[in-house]
Amino acid sequence: MRKFRKILLAALLPALASLTSAAQSSLRTEEVAQRLVEEGFANVRAAESEDYTVFALENDLYKIPGEGFARATEIIREAGLGLNKPVKLIGLNFNVPEVTITYDPAVDRWRTTRRLDASWDLVRKQPRMNSSFGKVDIVVYPQVSLMNLIITQVYQSLWQISPAVEVSLWPGAKLSYQVQIPVINDGYGMLEDWIHPGIITLSQRFRDPWNLNILGKLSLGRFSNKHYGVALEAAYHFPNERFWVDGKIGVLDLCDTHGMVLVPNATYDFQFYWNIAANYYWPAIQTQFLLRAERFLIGDMGVKYEMIRHFRRCSVGFYAMKGFSKAAHVNGGFRFQIALPPFRQKRYGYIPRLRTSGQMGISYNANNERYYYKEFRTEASDNILSKFYFNPYYIDGMIAR
Repeated sequence: MRKFRKILLAALLPALASLTSAAQSSLRTEEVAQRLVEEGFANVRAAESEDYTVFALENDLYKIPGEGFARATEIIREAGLGLNKPVKLIGLNFNVPEVTITYDPAVDRWRTTRRLDASWDLVRKQPRMNSSFGKVDIVVYPQVSLMNLIITQVYQSLWQISPAVEVSLWPGAKLSYQVQIPVINDGYGMLEDWIHPGIITLSQRFRDPWNLNILGKLSLGRFSNKHYGVALEAAYHFPNERFWVDGKIGVLDLCDTHGMVLVPNATYDFQFYWNIAANYYWPAIQTQFLLRAERFLIGDMGVKYEMIRHFRRCSVGFYAMKGFSKAAHVNGGFRFQIALPPFRQKRYGYIPRLRTSGQMGISYNANNERYYYKEFRTEASDNILSKFYFNPYYIDGMIAR
């Protein structure tokens, strides 16, 4: 009988130890998820399989999402996860998966990719903690416009404060209403002296359901450059993620303002707009190169070359443009976007959060072109820095610091 007990105990002890270890690991995973919520991350989910532990979260704390993901990896490592099996962190944007950040204990480093795997199918079924639905930001966008058209003055300028109410809705959806308040108007016309609406849009972000690595955004409303309509933006990232293609199509009409009243232009017909670009990122010098073919807002067509150097909280770009029309002369210039402090700002429940914009920018065109090469943005937050937020090499650089 004693011999039988010994044999039974010898058989059961490893199984009991394995169950205890699994229970402890599951408990630790739940504790880490709660810690991420306390830190300020949104839409947090957690799950575990025999092969890996996976978290999904959205940065709602830092201006630069990569800095938020770097903080999340610190919390995960401090909890002791990743010692025995890989850990995956899926970065969300308005609850849509953008990147997978994986820690492999065999090589002791985090690696980021745009691609999803079975870990997303596992964690997406879990309940969300700290949902972003219905949460409001009041974002202040400083705007500066410059032109050099008269010989007796170096520059004419327009300085504006443009607050926007931005609301997170269902997964992928964002509502934005911006008002432009002039501070200094030197030469930009009487209409710019009035407080008037800016960009007003409802946008829906999406990722293709077949995991083909296509991400996009559909927007409806009033865009920049006094146009309104509907626009679709999408990008495909190749397996070698230094290369990707992106494009935008839209059907647009003019929409002026008289004070706070929007007035569609009756003499202007809806126009079809499109562009498509090939992109390459050189990680060694943190520089993006792109070549874009485009049909601009007034119907002229041309090509645009850009070279953009991305820093941690700033992007600086140089561009050149050539239209196919003989009247459209070669134009070029530079632009930059820089994140404004504070760089870390926690939200308190559903109280609207007042914050500065993630970026402030200035653009300059050398030939002072005012007719050709006109483009538009669908959201106030769209710029060369924000469009680079989820680049895998950019995020890896944040985590490695």
